[in-house]
Amino acid sequence: MEILRKQRFRLCAGAASLLLVMAAAEPAFAQAGSTLPDPAVPCPAFARHPGGAWTVMTPVTLDVAGMAMHFAPGTVFAPNSSTHGVAMHDILDRKCGNLSGPPAAR
Repeated sequence: MEILRKQRFRLCAGAASLLLVMAAAEPAFAQAGSTLPDPAVPCPAFARHPGGAWTVMTPVTLDVAGMAMHFAPGTVFAPNSSTHGVAMHDILDRKCGNLSGPPAAR
């Protein structure tokens, strides 16, 4: 009986350790992603709105760290949002400027 209790304790301790490792790995991955270089961005394909959001105006594909991301016209990137873990709003602010107005003016 004592052996079964020890085995059960070890199993529970192992499962708890695994959960802690998995929980700790998630934020580390998200932080590491922020150090990737910004992709090349065709700024005329996007329009920035006075509230800060960006809208895709023409179909566009971006190479983000080797992953092709396709965006259709009408897609909106709001401040403090991410798409598949990529903060497109922040990338657009950095690459295309924190400006408002028609895309042709940029």
